[in-house]
Amino acid sequence: MANIRTLTWYFYKPILAWNIGFSISAIFYILVYGPRVTGFMFFWKAVGYASTIFLQSYSAKNVYMYYRNAGYSIKRMYTYALAFDIAIFILMLFILFTALHFFAPHYVYTKGR
Repeated sequence: MANIRTLTWYFYKPILAWNIGFSISAIFYILVYGPRVTGFMFFWKAVGYASTIFLQSYSAKNVYMYYRNAGYSIKRMYTYALAFDIAIFILMLFILFTALHFFAPHYVYTKGR
């Protein structure tokens, strides 16, 4: 199991900055427009994943043989890498909503006052 963690990290490291950029832009839009756009931001992350897969497959096709020789398919490596990224994004959302709940003035959430 330690081998797959290392391989996933090496697979994910070149696309880390690209995915972090999409995550930060999604968090920014949630901060600007509020929690009602959270569902759309998951679609935004899916667009980011599609562009990441295109970027990775276009620029680093010869690297795929390393993972195939290790016994892992490329779809499996993408699944692990993108699951790791969505877990980070959900953790960022949880921290954001918790911080907004504790640090935002409570009169914002009361209706009619």
